[in-house]
Amino acid sequence: MNKKTLLSGVAFVALGLVALTVLKSPEKGQRTGEGARPIPKLARGDFDTLVVTKDGKSTTVVREGDAYKLTAPLAFDADEGAAKEAFEGIETLAFGSIVTDQKAKHAEFEVGDSALRVTVQKGDKPVADLRIGKSSGAHTMVRLEGKDEVWQAKGALRFKYDRDTTSWRNKTISTFEESNVTGLSVSAADGSKIALAKPEPAPKAEGNEAAATDGGWKVEESSLKIDVLDKAIADGIVNALSSFRANDFADAEGPEVTGLASPKLTVTVKLKGNASATLLVGNKKGDEDYYVKKEGGDQVFVVKRWNLERINKRPLDFSDKTICNVPPGDVHEISVARKEDPFTLVRAGAGPDDWKVTQPRGLELDTSKASTIAGYFSAWKATGFAETTSPAATGLDKPVATITVKSKTPGVGCTLKVGRGTEDKASTYVQVPGGAEVYIVPQWQVDRVLPKKDDLKKTS
Repeated sequence: MNKKTLLSGVAFVALGLVALTVLKSPEKGQRTGEGARPIPKLARGDFDTLVVTKDGKSTTVVREGDAYKLTAPLAFDADEGAAKEAFEGIETLAFGSIVTDQKAKHAEFEVGDSALRVTVQKGDKPVADLRIGKSSGAHTMVRLEGKDEVWQAKGALRFKYDRDTTSWRNKTISTFEESNVTGLSVSAADGSKIALAKPEPAPKAEGNEAAATDGGWKVEESSLKIDVLDKAIADGIVNALSSFRANDFADAEGPEVTGLASPKLTVTVKLKGNASATLLVGNKKGDEDYYVKKEGGDQVFVVKRWNLERINKRPLDFSDKTICNVPPGDVHEISVARKEDPFTLVRAGAGPDDWKVTQPRGLELDTSKASTIAGYFSAWKATGFAETTSPAATGLDKPVATITVKSKTPGVGCTLKVGRGTEDKASTYVQVPGGAEVYIVPQWQVDRVLPKKDDLKKTS
């Protein structure tokens, strides 16, 4: 190899190395290579405070041991789950590469000067100051405050911090173990009340492997006669209050608005060790919310109607709400009297599908449908009692239908008058003729025993 050829080869290799270096170097503003972390890795002991700024409003969350609390803009217990997740998110924060260092792209990645901000502190001393931006695949865009570089933080990060002050506050109203419950009492503003006791389950007898028996609920006191106790109501209230949470807070409303100076309902759960949890139910807020608070507490909470309905039970609601109970095999006749599409189904034999129709005449009956309808009258329970028993208000002065179920057993059967639907159209008013109470029954349950004539026909 001559000298000229050797020099040419060296020059070619040098040019190749220069080209490779150029190709590997990111352009200004579009760097994609690995780089140093924008902040050092932080351990638990390196910080104890997060200041989260969302939409220009800041919330300060402080960790004290294993507890979390808000210190600004108000002093309040923090939502433990949310706070714990937020602090652990800082401890496990890992970074990928730099996406851009162009300030003009901050808005695109949602890390501009008005973006979600998380300031990490040890006491009052800042340790890190981050803007949390948009999620992109398995990463979240993050920018160190005062810097232009936008980093990829690994994992979904934004949801851990994207909360306003209300969302950081602890919304727990009451919490306890259901196994510790020993009693329940409910008092209404009209003076009605009921008190129940829940005895300890009877222990197993020595040598008896049968399961211990639960004494269930027993009525200790009631302003209303309870012939048969609906134990499911008591169980439902206890279950709801064992982990009862609010949706919002009413910090500014006074008792004249909340109605909690003279609550509509007072519910107390008695617990072992002479402990108790008492909830006061006040006025309705709008169409979907109610004001409530714990007895002895100052904080007023706002709960959704659907949530409160699990607890908002008058003493009357503890009465058994069975409106009909005829076993399917005992149903002999089903008659529906109404202006349009009245019908009468009569059992024609011993088989489950041995049915015939006596009204309307000439209808070719699908006997399996008759058998299905007969099964709906076994242990049929309403969901509650109407607050008004006015025939005009409930439509029971002119019922839309009267259902009569006859049993092959003498003295067993039921007759029900069906009134108009409730205001929310989800239920219907139903009454046993001669009875004082008006029941609330889900509309779908009523509809299934009031089929149209064509729905009874045999289709093939």
